[in-house]
Amino acid sequence: MLIPLLIAASPLQAFASPPRPVDDATAEAVTRHYVELAHARYQDSFAQAQELLVAIRAFLKSPSPETQDAAKEAWLAAHITYSHSEVLRFGNPNVDAWEGHVNAWPMDEGLIDYVADGYVHHEGNPYARTNLIVEGRMMITDDLIAEYRNGADPKAAAAANITDVESNVTTGYHAIEFLLWGQDLNAEPGAAGQRPYTDYVVGDGGTHGPTSRRRDYLSAAARLLLTDLRFMLYQWMPEKGRYTREYEALPVEERLRRMTLGLGSLSFAEVASERVRVALITSDQEEEQSCFSDTSLEALLANVLGIESMYLGRYVTASGKVIEGPSIADLVMKLDPELDRRLRGEMRNTVEFVSKLVEAGQPMDELIPAENEAGRKQLKRLMELLRIQTVSLEAVHGMVPQLAKL
Repeated sequence: MLIPLLIAASPLQAFASPPRPVDDATAEAVTRHYVELAHARYQDSFAQAQELLVAIRAFLKSPSPETQDAAKEAWLAAHITYSHSEVLRFGNPNVDAWEGHVNAWPMDEGLIDYVADGYVHHEGNPYARTNLIVEGRMMITDDLIAEYRNGADPKAAAAANITDVESNVTTGYHAIEFLLWGQDLNAEPGAAGQRPYTDYVVGDGGTHGPTSRRRDYLSAAARLLLTDLRFMLYQWMPEKGRYTREYEALPVEERLRRMTLGLGSLSFAEVASERVRVALITSDQEEEQSCFSDTSLEALLANVLGIESMYLGRYVTASGKVIEGPSIADLVMKLDPELDRRLRGEMRNTVEFVSKLVEAGQPMDELIPAENEAGRKQLKRLMELLRIQTVSLEAVHGMVPQLAKL
């Protein structure tokens, strides 16, 4: 997989642009540009999910190692693109409530499909080996897997109580990832999941149970991902979106508070703590975000690029269009130029460090084992860099009342 190339060649990269004149930057203008940036990120995410659906349909039409690899590449591009948008999550309640539909993890994949004998699920999950594909009897449809997923109303769900368990993930990027790669059993050092393409062959040559149901599930999950992303795209439409109208009706101070909360929360509470620290504590690859494809570090790179990009108010779309406007950085520069300079440097240090981890080509599941002291040291250094930039982001968050007056 050409994962480093996907990152290096991606037009979605943020970069440390030099300070520019900020005389025309006002708090009102910054928060309106925020909506434009959000909409552009979800436009790209939706477009990449469309490409993923096309690749999955091609794979199902003619299963082969080549078409399976093409679907995997499409998944990687789609998830990396989406990961740039996660900076919108924590400050905006509509995104945080919806996010579990598209990017929930960790997951007990035995709920969906077959798993190896040594499969370890999350404690206390009685549905972790339900195997909806092989053992299930209900017809697999978009509505069915949407009802089963964590966060649905249990009273309305196809099977009561399944949706009460957080790790019962049935939809989104990581469900599709599992269906394309299968479990990563580390049978070969450095190898990701090795699901055979024959899992999707109907008739002679098909493997691991009812392949027609597995095909139905993969197809439904890809369609549902597109439906969910369309919902959020419409929420953020400039001027017309439901959440856009709600957001722009808020006092400008609250709008800025949501923006800066999203930056700091993704930086430390989510990336450093949930996505790095938990994996280090447990030394368990099941606790890394993209554990089936071994692309957790690529997603982390997109996350930190997304933080930097949002702070700078600059986004390059998948088509190469540059969207740039009044930014939080512009406002901070007016009140505390030294804080702005320091934060730009800290974010750049973090981005460059994660870029080097990706380029080294060693997946996260090889860095976290207790015996890999050098690998764990690198991840601890990443956590420290994220902590450092988060301290500065918290300082910016504390300045919101003053920034709102600009």
